Amino acid sequence: MAERRTARDLLRTIRRIQKITDLTVLLESVLHEARTFVDADAGTLYLARDGRLFFSYIENDTLFPEGNPKERYVYSENNIPIDRNSLAGYVASTGEALMIDNVYDIKSNVSYSFNPSYDKLTQYKTQSILVVPLMKSNTVVVGVLQLINRKDRHGDVIPFTADDRLYITYFAEHAADTIERADLSRQMVMRMVEMAELRDPHESVAHARRVGDYAVELFNRWAARHGVPLHERILKKDIFRAAAILHDVGKVGLTDIVISKEGKFTDQEKALMYRHTVFGARLFRNSRSIWDKIAYEVTLNHHERWDGSGYPGHIQDIFAEKITFGPGKKGKEIPLSARIVAIADVFDALTSERSYKQAWSEDKALEYLQEHAGEKFDPELVQHFIDIRDVLQAILRQSQR
Repeated sequence: MAERRTARDLLRTIRRIQKITDLTVLLESVLHEARTFVDADAGTLYLARDGRLFFSYIENDTLFPEGNPKERYVYSENNIPIDRNSLAGYVASTGEALMIDNVYDIKSNVSYSFNPSYDKLTQYKTQSILVVPLMKSNTVVVGVLQLINRKDRHGDVIPFTADDRLYITYFAEHAADTIERADLSRQMVMRMVEMAELRDPHESVAHARRVGDYAVELFNRWAARHGVPLHERILKKDIFRAAAILHDVGKVGLTDIVISKEGKFTDQEKALMYRHTVFGARLFRNSRSIWDKIAYEVTLNHHERWDGSGYPGHIQDIFAEKITFGPGKKGKEIPLSARIVAIADVFDALTSERSYKQAWSEDKALEYLQEHAGEKFDPELVQHFIDIRDVLQAILRQSQR
């Protein structure tokens, strides 16, 4: 385990999370950074909603040392009441932190108790625990951060310290403020998606969210296999999700004739539909941030195909009054971000029920991707996508909650 950290290290940690704007990536980072800071073996981040605490993220170096992303979604379906009976519920109810050396030795004269069901299910042994509220403006609890089993340099479980409690409480205050800002950013992005949904009911907010989730997990898998450092993956995921969510935002510029048509398009109608990629790209073309660059890549290129049969192809000037579609981009001419979103978009379209079709099973949709790997889709990315099918299933379950 790492050496004990200082207040200066804490400030650096806070600055790192404050740079993150995507809510989902931020929540993951808050838990990971807090665990790392106090050398906790495991942890859980809960979000408060409608009088309950929802499991948002779980990490456990003993049970899943490779950070299997499946575990971030499986437990998000579970929730507990905000009351004084559970450890997390007590902290959310009172706004007070709890630090316990051994959860199996909690005295009977307190209202809260430890639920050992997870330990029994997994054969894990929870001992020391530190639970702190995530509060905005020192009054409203937005969640709870729970850290489990602090370890010494030999890997033995030891109690958390008073310094740990002080540092993590301070960290949680800043994390709550950052979560609130990220939530506002998420709402702004989703309003743009809602604008597209007003024009095209097929492009629902739920579809956009799932495409964002699928795309981020596929990117994470690809990045891990290509040795991309963890800190770089976190920053890219932060940017990537919002860009993926906005992949079809250009549909706000399409005419009602194209949007409302249910049957096959004529060649003229196809050309009009293809323009949504250009309309979307125009929103981000002249901006200078990395986020705008990736959003531009995704909106313009997510309908390109590996074999060059996609659209809009090479375009000299996307701001030209008369848009001329060029030869399709192929292979790695297509930006990685767009190749990833292409797979995520098609998978979700196939597995979603539409007015003109039934939803495909996940197996059938994955078979389709595999069948067209090397033709429509990047074959390496298709294999990575198939490899994370458990994650895909968990994302879908979460969206149906």
